Amino acid sequence: MKKPDVPLTPVIYYLAFLKRGPKWTPESTPETNALQEAHMANIRSMAAAGKLVIAGPFTKAPPYAGVFVFKVATLEEAKSLAEADPTVKAGRLVAEVHPWSIPKGSLP
Repeated sequence: MKKPDVPLTPVIYYLAFLKRGPKWTPESTPETNALQEAHMANIRSMAAAGKLVIAGPFTKAPPYAGVFVFKVATLEEAKSLAEADPTVKAGRLVAEVHPWSIPKGSLP
């Protein structure tokens, strides 16, 4: 975390908590491997577009699988990005998106 700007001004980021969805399974199959590759490609694409600040998996936190942190203009845009992820579209994960107010300058 960076030192925030002074004076402190709130800014909204969006957290997308990724949870195990109805089609989640622990097995590694050609289909789940392909979905994971598509998921990672989507992460790289959102980051390159400047919309995704950071993403990563949770360890030992079922039913939570991971998180996206978005820097976008609206909650609707954050929801749209999260729901467009291949693993979410396939039902392997579901996204729960929330606005997050932090001091401006704390994150890129």
